[in-house]
Amino acid sequence: MRLVSTALPALALLVSGGAHAARCTAIDARIATNLSACSARNPSPVGLCTVGTVDSGPLAGTTSFVASTFTPTHVQNVFHYTGKLTITTPSGTLTIRDRGVLDLSTAKGRYFEFEKVVDGTGAFAGAEGMLTSQGDVDAVTFTFTGSLTGKVCRPGRNRDHDGNDDDDDDSADAEDGAAE
Repeated sequence: MRLVSTALPALALLVSGGAHAARCTAIDARIATNLSACSARNPSPVGLCTVGTVDSGPLAGTTSFVASTFTPTHVQNVFHYTGKLTITTPSGTLTIRDRGVLDLSTAKGRYFEFEKVVDGTGAFAGAEGMLTSQGDVDAVTFTFTGSLTGKVCRPGRNRDHDGNDDDDDDSADAEDGAAE
């Protein structure tokens, strides 16, 4: 019991993050990608890459996915995969580690992904977060269409662009492409 009574206040401090807590932006957009040739600059060990777009919100821009693994499961035409998804927006770039399941057992396949934000540039510098993506796959053309939802969090700041204390949600900063 002593361990629990000591650990809970420490955990509360970690979760609250103090005055410089991460500020999160909700993501709810459509994503569409197509199978594409992998580049020499961004090679895939399994030869699987896609390019596409995110249609709206702070992540509106282009996408590039490079698969690291692509393995069959015990269920016929169902695969696990991992890889790196890069989303490039006018305000910066977000790098995401992706884990997914692809079901190609019918002509209209399905996919589901867990996506962990691992890096960012520009407005997304220092970003963290978790996203999910799910949707349909045309098993003939390998066109993926679905949703992209979750949160992207950036380190908090002491002052906003006007020099005022800035402790609220900053969704507009990423959407406007505001430079930090």
